[in-house]
Amino acid sequence: MEITWVDIICVLAVFLSLAIISTRRIVGMIQIFSLQSLLIGLLPLLINSGMPSAREILVAAGTILVKAALVPAVLFWAIRHVSMRSEIKPLIGFGTSVIIGAILIAGAFRMSLSLKIPWVAQYDLLVPCSLATMILGFMLLVTRTRAITQVVGYLVMENGIFLFALLLFDVMPLLVEMGILLDIFVAVFIMAIIVNHINEEFEHAPATFNREKMGESI
Repeated sequence: MEITWVDIICVLAVFLSLAIISTRRIVGMIQIFSLQSLLIGLLPLLINSGMPSAREILVAAGTILVKAALVPAVLFWAIRHVSMRSEIKPLIGFGTSVIIGAILIAGAFRMSLSLKIPWVAQYDLLVPCSLATMILGFMLLVTRTRAITQVVGYLVMENGIFLFALLLFDVMPLLVEMGILLDIFVAVFIMAIIVNHINEEFEHAPATFNREKMGESI
């Protein structure tokens, strides 16, 4: 089997997903996600041989701009306004998560063998790596307690979906692809605003409670 740049990026995407699972610091998670999105954003330029078309360049540029730059910027803005710097009490420990993640990766590769997709012979690792990335993102989503961390899990899972969608890159309309990127950015932006307002309410609650207690004592 000839190893291509597409296969290398797909494998790196899986390892970066595993690195996110093993990271306690939220800033580190966002930085790794940004790197993963940057690498995945290059795939539309590499998926077909020859010079990239205008459509492939536009999709790659839009993916890198939204998922590797704008979305991480929004997440960094959110954690600056709330007291969230690390994942404190995950439902599954970090060491155990890595072991389970490795098992899930093996399961994803095993599962991909049963999928008969005739047009992916050129890139044998695209399907198993996309499945592994989706599964690891879902695992991060359901095993972490911080809202920001869960959003990162959702974004990692979406990166896996993007990898799988490359199988249909030639037949998927450009408008649909750009619309998906816009939806992701809007969803993350709204989440950041909600998290910020929730944090403000928790900060104001003790002061309100103290004023009420003082009024009762008077």
